[in-house]
Amino acid sequence: MFFTTSEHARGKMSKRAGNKMDYCSPKELRVVLLGKHHSGKTSVINTVLQSSETAVKVSTDVKTEGFIDGRRICLIESPGWWKTFNLTDLSNISKQQLIRRISLISPGPHAVLIVIRADRTFTDTDAEFLEKSVDLLGENIWTHSLIIFTRGDLVKQEDIKRKIQESALSRIIGKCENKYQVFNNINPHDQTQVKELIGKIEGIVEKNGKHFDIDQEKVREVKEQLEEIQTRAISRKCKVEQQRSTVQEKACVRRLEEIRLVLLGWVLAGKSSAGNIILNQDEFITGGKTRATMKGFRKIEGRKVSVLDTPGWWKYLASELNPDFITSAILESISECEKFPHAFLLVIPADTSFQKEQKRIVEENMSILGEDVWRHTIVLFTWGDRLSDISIEQHIESEGEALQWLIEKCRNRYHVFNNINKENQAQVSELLRKIDEMVAENSLFVLNTEKTPVKTDGRADNQEEVIIRLKDFHCFLDAGFKLKAQEIRLKIEKLFMHVMEEPLNADESQSKEFGVTFTDQKTPYDSHQPPKVNNPPQQDNIPEQIKALLEREFSRWESIIIDGVRESLQDIKSSFELSQTEKRIRSMDAVEMWLENYYHYIEHTIDKIQEPESGTKRKRLKTQ
Repeated sequence: MFFTTSEHARGKMSKRAGNKMDYCSPKELRVVLLGKHHSGKTSVINTVLQSSETAVKVSTDVKTEGFIDGRRICLIESPGWWKTFNLTDLSNISKQQLIRRISLISPGPHAVLIVIRADRTFTDTDAEFLEKSVDLLGENIWTHSLIIFTRGDLVKQEDIKRKIQESALSRIIGKCENKYQVFNNINPHDQTQVKELIGKIEGIVEKNGKHFDIDQEKVREVKEQLEEIQTRAISRKCKVEQQRSTVQEKACVRRLEEIRLVLLGWVLAGKSSAGNIILNQDEFITGGKTRATMKGFRKIEGRKVSVLDTPGWWKYLASELNPDFITSAILESISECEKFPHAFLLVIPADTSFQKEQKRIVEENMSILGEDVWRHTIVLFTWGDRLSDISIEQHIESEGEALQWLIEKCRNRYHVFNNINKENQAQVSELLRKIDEMVAENSLFVLNTEKTPVKTDGRADNQEEVIIRLKDFHCFLDAGFKLKAQEIRLKIEKLFMHVMEEPLNADESQSKEFGVTFTDQKTPYDSHQPPKVNNPPQQDNIPEQIKALLEREFSRWESIIIDGVRESLQDIKSSFELSQTEKRIRSMDAVEMWLENYYHYIEHTIDKIQEPESGTKRKRLKTQ
């Protein structure tokens, strides 16, 4: 059968120089599959095991084993990632789960298959995230790796060859020593591609002489951490259930006839999506375009529910750098309401990290509403579906003190939304029950416009105070934004060409005239010319911490914009109802929608801090 190696090949293998042992085809092949969600990892597993004499799930849904021609084949599907953020922004438990799953095939995999969809654009951001994710597994992992392109039937061979020559993908393939294979998903029964894949895996084993050695000390450490996390997670869940039971017994929990909600959180956290799930309709525009408060209404189970969607604050930058429209919009909309809200929903994506810097920034931004706001706040985790088989309590315990502090600050009130199953109104009903209980336990919220100062002495996160000149920070922010804006624009042009199969500027002679509007004056940045920075930043005066936070904020926006534009373009392209001209118009509108809000935030932040200094005027910026 195709798993055996020819005598000629065996003879050739035995002549290898050096102190490596002569190659012997292993009786078992252990393989790990890495890749984004919906990249096709499960399809690859199914295709490989269709020729298996037996194929059974073993001990867990992520481990599959089969026997082909008497040899055991063991396949592990690693947790996929949804967004290509900086790896430091990925939740701790997601990283721990990756190590845990690899340990299921101890002593280590013979090969790591990196699964990438051939019909999707692969960006520089994708490459950077992938590299760091693979590096988590340990040194020398790349010599055991190869790329699997799924859905190869949807892409022409010449397009795939062109694709692998692009800078982002060619770098990844280069790290894999140019090992890759294209899988046809239309004809999964074609075992020729499986035979070819197994041959390449055997080549990896032959070259390396053995499997990849897992860092057993790291595995042991992760297993101990996960066991401790699970114990604490069960304890927290029991505590919350007991707390709710006590409230239900002691307080008169009545069903509110009207519920007024306010959504709070950092920009692009998913507040608008959460509001749409609550109202069960597309009331709020998603994509980060909330610049003023928006209100929606709906009758839920016979009672009136109102939702106030507010502009988000920066995720990584201190609250004093927020554009003025954020604070004014929140305070004005709440103070102008005839009745104050019953609950504030602090929206946090469940698949992202929440560390000490987020703790400080959230605390600062919430302080504009007074200390009493915490008694009326529920932490609403969005995208809970991305946690897969991980409970929200496990996520809370794994993230550490910062997230645990936030949950306890809100008196252990939290809730999780599944964003994929938006039609599931049971999750909304449960949220409203928790609000009923919170209102029964507390008096109604009263807005206190005197901002409660956030204590800085003896802070657990050991933040240091750094004094820098406003004009230097302004210049760095301005210059950094222009450079990042151009990078994003160039990536979008490339993305547009790959998805829509035409240049962003159909008429190349007019390419310099087209530009996504970044300013209120309708002045486009010219992607064909380097950005002009009138006042170069005094970088020696900018702390490295500030630079790092700006880069993380810029990169977060870039990732969301690129992913958002890609999804929008693919939806538009697949529409049969639109003409080619209509598709182009909608595509440009989609690009502009995602980029417009990015500039709006930067522009108003720069406006806030660009006033010249007078005398020894200084601004304290808190950094990590």
